[in-house]
Amino acid sequence: MTNSEPAKEINVVIIGISHAGMEVSKMLASFAKTQHPELRVTMIDQRSYFYYNIAMPRALVDSKIATSISFSLDGFLDQHEQDPSNPKHRFIQAAVTNITTTSVELSNGSSVPFDYLVLSTGVSNTFPATISVPTIPEANEQLTQVHANVEKAKQVLVIGGGAVGVEVAGEIADAYPDKKVTLVHSGPHLLPDIFKPAVLSGSLAKLQALGVRVVLNEKVDIPENTVFDCSVRPLDLQGASGNVYQSDLQILATGAKPNAGYIQGLEGTLGTKLRDDSGYIKVRSTLQLDSDACSNIFVPGDVNNMAAGAKYAILAKQQAELVGANIKALVTASAGGKTVALKQWDGRVSNSCVIPVGKTRGVGQLFGVSLGSSWFADFARNLKGKDYFVSFVAKGFKNSK
Repeated sequence: MTNSEPAKEINVVIIGISHAGMEVSKMLASFAKTQHPELRVTMIDQRSYFYYNIAMPRALVDSKIATSISFSLDGFLDQHEQDPSNPKHRFIQAAVTNITTTSVELSNGSSVPFDYLVLSTGVSNTFPATISVPTIPEANEQLTQVHANVEKAKQVLVIGGGAVGVEVAGEIADAYPDKKVTLVHSGPHLLPDIFKPAVLSGSLAKLQALGVRVVLNEKVDIPENTVFDCSVRPLDLQGASGNVYQSDLQILATGAKPNAGYIQGLEGTLGTKLRDDSGYIKVRSTLQLDSDACSNIFVPGDVNNMAAGAKYAILAKQQAELVGANIKALVTASAGGKTVALKQWDGRVSNSCVIPVGKTRGVGQLFGVSLGSSWFADFARNLKGKDYFVSFVAKGFKNSK
């Protein structure tokens, strides 16, 4: 190539604007602006917004938060454009129907070619931890209705005692002390095993201090044809013990499912299984897809098959940073006709988490040190419990309020 010839365009496509998807998008758009103007980032998601579901528990009891946690993706990469009046990077709102080794096929009938592909589609949880409607007004309407339903309900049943279940039960009991709130969990203690015993016992004690009835070692039978949409309706659910749990509003805070169905076509093309038995996409330590034929496809965040202890937003962001660094290295090496050794994920799991239990209580673990049973654990109220970091997250979006 002579100096007069323009560099060949490099297309990086990012599917799923999750915590990981946003981070790698910004990284690579910035890289394009400062070093490789031939690189173009295309973001794809079926929603027009990023749903900050970490703050969902507070949204259930705070109408202002309910309408403040869906952020428009319009202009998300504008600050990384060389010429903002003629933007190069783009966002496409569409569902992915299939991927091949060279392109992404969309529900609008178009096909987007790629040189590098990032699959950051995350997982789906039960409503309202996951909201699937396409626009912000619809998302705000749904959450506002859930808030109104919680306000109206007299007996709330929360099923699942992980971090989300604990936060949801704590928020409702704290905001509405006259309501009867019951949390039923199938395990012997609240929260995952990665937390120290003081955090586990601290979460239980602080929920009980708010008047929450906590039932452990109990699996609730979830009827197959019953829709759980946080509507107000009387419903009796039976546990494996035979006990019946009465409520007029039910919130499921149970297992997540990976958003990876779109990879089925590629599995057929390659004749190999790219997902594990639970449906998570298999990756190598470099976070590349576990296939020699697809070394240009990377999978950061919750949708990959890393250990459950890696399924936290902070680690999704760190995985995205590794993926961004590896794509940058490959782009640079390719331009110089060189090979490069890629960075590898070290297999770390989260040993830090802050869990508000209402507005004035909380438990936490920082760098493996438990803060669960001491008065100092209530620092969660100030660190995360104030607004679940909504005001901080909003700063990253052009059109946030």
